[in-house]
Amino acid sequence: MQKLKKNYEIISQIYSHLMKKVRYDFWADYLYMLTKEYVSKRAKVLELGAGNCLLAYHLKEYYKKIIPTDLSFQMLNSSKDKKLKRVCCNMTSLPFKTPFDLIYSCFDSINYLIHRKDMNNLFSNISSLLSDKGIFTFDVSLENNSRIHIKEPIREGKYKGINYKHITSFDEKRRIHKNEFEIQLKNNKKYREVHKQKIYSFYDYFKILQKNSLYVVECFDAFTFYDADENSNRVQFIVKKQDEKN
Repeated sequence: MQKLKKNYEIISQIYSHLMKKVRYDFWADYLYMLTKEYVSKRAKVLELGAGNCLLAYHLKEYYKKIIPTDLSFQMLNSSKDKKLKRVCCNMTSLPFKTPFDLIYSCFDSINYLIHRKDMNNLFSNISSLLSDKGIFTFDVSLENNSRIHIKEPIREGKYKGINYKHITSFDEKRRIHKNEFEIQLKNNKKYREVHKQKIYSFYDYFKILQKNSLYVVECFDAFTFYDADENSNRVQFIVKKQDEKN
C-alpha cells in the first residue's frame, strides 16, 4: 500500500531528474535581464520556493547576496551548493526583519497557495520586506498551461533505482491543478505525494497585489519581454510597493 507523504519529502530524491530539461542557467540570465534596471549587483536578494537552490546557484553569478528559502527541508538539503545560506520557512510567514532589494519566486511556487488568505499573507509579507525601491518578481501558471499539461496525463520513469508514475489532472470548476506522484524506492516501499495548485485568473493577481499596497510595473509572457494577458500560458510579474504617487 502506498503511504501518503508530505510534499517533496520523497520527490526531493528524484527532483533533479524530473527537471533535467530545465536550463537553470538560461533562467537565471532571464531573471537578471528582468531585474538589472531596478536593482544593483549589491542587492540583498531573497528567493521564495527555492527547491534545490539550482536557480540561486546560477543567479549568484549576478547577485552575491542571495538567501534561498523553501518550506521543504529535504529540498533545501539537496542543494549541491552548501555555502548558500538557506532558510526553511513558509512564504506566507517569512521570519525576516531587514528589507530586501529583490525578492523573487519561480517554478509556479505561488500557485501552491490555494487559499486567497494565504496569497494575501504572502503579498502582505512582501510589502513589509521590500526596500523602498525594491522589486518583487514571480511567475504563475494560468489556465491555458494546465490544459497543455493534461494532454499527457500520465508519465512514468525510473531514476537511480526509483520507479515513479506522475499523474496530472485539472479540475476546471474548482480551478485546481493536481500532480500526483506514485513512487517505489529501491527497498520496494511505495509512497504517494499529491501536489495541488490553484490556477487563479490573470486579473486576480492585480486585485490581490493592490489590496496589499503593491502594484504591477511589468507583466510578461514568461521567458519573454512580450506583454502578457489572460490568454498567456505562464506570466512573469514585476511588482513594486505603492507610494503616495501610486
